[in-house]
Amino acid sequence: MTPVETYILALLDRTFPDRASRPITRATDLVRDLDADSMTMVSLIFAIDEKFAVGTDQLGDMVQNCHTVGDLITASE
Repeated sequence: MTPVETYILALLDRTFPDRASRPITRATDLVRDLDADSMTMVSLIFAIDEKFAVGTDQLGDMVQNCHTVGDLITASE
């Protein structure tokens, strides 16, 4: 597991502590499985940017195009 993947999975565990007992994986859908709304997505992406300096030019694309945890990890690497 890469440092980015480890960080994002831990961040999602902290952000969604009340989710069903299923583990969060790369296949987890951010909206359908975690019920992430647009504000939550923006907060997650800013936290990832703060840690890994993804770049502000990519932030909008990440909000629109990241549907799964795997998408979020790939876009952040």
